Amino acid sequence: MTPAEVDAFLAARRRAVIGTVDAAGAPDGEPVDFAWADGIATVAVVRDGPAHRNIQCDTRIVCSLEEFPSYGDIRGVTLHGRAVAVADASARVRFRIDAERVESFDFRKMRQA
Repeated sequence: MTPAEVDAFLAARRRAVIGTVDAAGAPDGEPVDFAWADGIATVAVVRDGPAHRNIQCDTRIVCSLEEFPSYGDIRGVTLHGRAVAVADASARVRFRIDAERVESFDFRKMRQA
């Protein structure tokens, strides 16, 4: 996707899956609330839940957002980076994702063989 397409795609998403590293060093995935505004991605996790505990120990994070209405229409963006706490509400903690790498894909753009 072009940068403008990535921006529009992310702006339309409200749910994502994040990957974090647990205390034993294993990957851990969890669905989260997602927001994209002015080029900044944020996710909200449950306070003291697995993702929150993992991020407190290791800020590395991957955030995956996809849509797949049909096989030929699969699209997605993955953000790889670090989580930075930005808001601490009573039940949820919001983290900004400082993305070091952004990957995107759009099956609609693939040429037919």
